[in-house]
Amino acid sequence: MTSTSTDITDFQFSTADWAERDRLPIFREQIGRMIVKLDPEPLVDGAFHAEANVRELPGLGVGSWTCANLRIARPRELLDGTDDLVLTIATSGIMNAVQRGRELKLNPGEGVLMSSAEAGNMSVPLSPTRFMGLRLPRKALAPLVADPENMLMRALPANTEALRLLALYIRELDDSYRLTSPELVRAVVTHLIDLGSLVIGASRDGTAMAEDRGLAAARLAAIKADISENLGYGDLTISAVAARLRLTPRHIQRLFEGAGSTFSEFVLGQRLARAHRLLTDPRRIDSTIGTIAFESGFGDLSYFNRTFRRHYGATPSEIRAAAFLP
Repeated sequence: MTSTSTDITDFQFSTADWAERDRLPIFREQIGRMIVKLDPEPLVDGAFHAEANVRELPGLGVGSWTCANLRIARPRELLDGTDDLVLTIATSGIMNAVQRGRELKLNPGEGVLMSSAEAGNMSVPLSPTRFMGLRLPRKALAPLVADPENMLMRALPANTEALRLLALYIRELDDSYRLTSPELVRAVVTHLIDLGSLVIGASRDGTAMAEDRGLAAARLAAIKADISENLGYGDLTISAVAARLRLTPRHIQRLFEGAGSTFSEFVLGQRLARAHRLLTDPRRIDSTIGTIAFESGFGDLSYFNRTFRRHYGATPSEIRAAAFLP
């Protein structure tokens, strides 16, 4: 478990890191009952697996889990007096959720809202299942959602933009966000609450507010992720990104303008950063500068050399030479 100066607590574990005979006792007593207030047990006799990356932010919690052959319950004796709502999204595999006498099967991309104030459980089969969880305080949702209680234990469909973007935003939070300031932490918390409210069913005023904040931030994160995935293609255009994400080019332009940048500036910066990484990677020491430029999406070597030198204050050859000085 680690803490940061911005009031964030990160907690990671994997049962694969423990001796087989110790896995269930450690997971059940030290992790389950003491930390996450859950009671895990194998669904059927045999091997089980669990790993998680749980992050506590001011005002909410977020986690990414991978489990197999487990039933994870919150019995009455582990209820801790909180009445937060927990939004769970299945990202791969299938899982079952039980609460209030109802049982729901979740397929990939589907979600369910449950209450932390009531007993319930989730189970995953022998095959690995990945899911994400977002713990949302009711008071934070109150200005945005008229009646979140009405959405408890109802299947949330996979094809909504808000659910897809929330899952992507949580992945980006795990993979690439560096929450280095209180202002950035507050912004991320607001965005997650906004996206959660849209998934649950925000009111008209709440929808307008959430779309201007969290939805816009998540769309921009999705655009940047798409650009990164397609950076090596020389014909990467705003129209192509817009078509893949079902947005308009003008909307993408407005999102970048709101962040103080442009689509072209971001693409160029990412291509230059990739080229710099490849030039300083010992595994790519035998690759020519032309090859690296091409792999980074540059079709014109002279343009690459010119823009690289302008950006880094040195030529690609100089950067490579400095990286491998004895």
